[in-house]
Amino acid sequence: CLPLWPENAQGKLCVRVVGSESSSECFFFHREDRGTLLKLDCGGIILNVNGSNHSTVISFSDYYEGAAPALLVNHTAWATIAYSQSGSAVVHELKPSEARKFVWDDPTRPRMLRWSYMEHSGELNLLKDEMGQFSYDNKSQIHWISFLDGRQRVLLFTEDTGVVTKARQAEELEQSQQEVRLSLQSLGLSLVNNSSRHEVAYIGINNSGVVWEMKPKNRWKPFSQKNIELLEKAYQLNSSLTCCLWFVYQVNLSRLKQSLHQRSLRAQLHWLQVDNQLPGAMFPIVFHPVPPPKSLVQDSEPKPFFDVSVITRFNQHSKVIYFMALVQEMAVKLDQGFLGATLALFTPAVDPQAERQKVKHDAELMEASLSETSGLSFFEYFHISPIKVRATPPHQQVSVIPVWLWMVLVWVEGASLRLLASGCRSFCEASSCSLSDWTRV
Repeated sequence: CLPLWPENAQGKLCVRVVGSESSSECFFFHREDRGTLLKLDCGGIILNVNGSNHSTVISFSDYYEGAAPALLVNHTAWATIAYSQSGSAVVHELKPSEARKFVWDDPTRPRMLRWSYMEHSGELNLLKDEMGQFSYDNKSQIHWISFLDGRQRVLLFTEDTGVVTKARQAEELEQSQQEVRLSLQSLGLSLVNNSSRHEVAYIGINNSGVVWEMKPKNRWKPFSQKNIELLEKAYQLNSSLTCCLWFVYQVNLSRLKQSLHQRSLRAQLHWLQVDNQLPGAMFPIVFHPVPPPKSLVQDSEPKPFFDVSVITRFNQHSKVIYFMALVQEMAVKLDQGFLGATLALFTPAVDPQAERQKVKHDAELMEASLSETSGLSFFEYFHISPIKVRATPPHQQVSVIPVWLWMVLVWVEGASLRLLASGCRSFCEASSCSLSDWTRV
């Protein structure tokens, strides 16, 4: 590790191997850069630039398989494909039955790959799966597809539709190596303060209740809420109704599947409730889901309180192919006694020696963060449902409670996050804070 004070006003640097006369292409030393492959006479090295408020750390590592931005494969018999970096004057050729690894000719320019064949052309950012086709002559078509093969991004040109189909299904048909499935009918957890020997809270997780299902084809499907209520009422009068139908209790479920290059997680929570167990509590129920209006759910099937699905693909950058989270409306009711008891439950006794150790540990983490080279994460599909929280703060003026506890009315829509504080006016007045501080996007 060596200190460096560059005097280049353009903010660019290049590297050269000792004993070699040629250097790499220039790169920006003041911009974040993770995993860029630089081409040298002796091969290639991986560049990482990590910036902070105090310094910039530039690190280099050895080449590994899959570090190239793309592997170009020409699986055609006659077509010669031209390719280059967008905006670059350097044009390369990919001859029939040839494969080449692509490296950015100028890392400081926009990182887009441009390909062309006769009057056909296209630009790719090499971050997501894409495909298309163009006419080779009046009788045949050339297909192109961008996909991941392990950690390597591949851009394939071929006339064989069977090869395209196999490339698209390479990740989908990959068999899982591990699968973990956890189902909970119900679960209860009591929080007890051992010092005062008082139960502070009870956390309960429960199932969905009775859900009637039918099997029109090969899978079971729930009825609408209205039909479930009618069927359950009829079943109570005549228990032989299950000859053609079936009723179940939908349990809280977590399922994790992992293959060589992909991981998927599905988690469902149907009911979560937190009760205040302190004597004389103002609000006996602290947290619970709010059932939606019957006019909205009568014609739809029951939905869990919390449902999240995540599919992640492994490569040089962690890539989330699919992320979806659905959260139903919830209610939060807090009083000062419950907050004080909860803080006392999780606040350990102060030890001066332990505090000094924590300060020393934090200093070590700051030094380690300067050289951290964690990979970037990319999201291909990201969706969070609107989240609505009904908050009831305590009526007493409590200055010891952190302000962020009252930033509880959160509305998430698409990629925007809005913090609404219309229900926290009394607390803001007690804490001398302005509502405009919480309504800013």
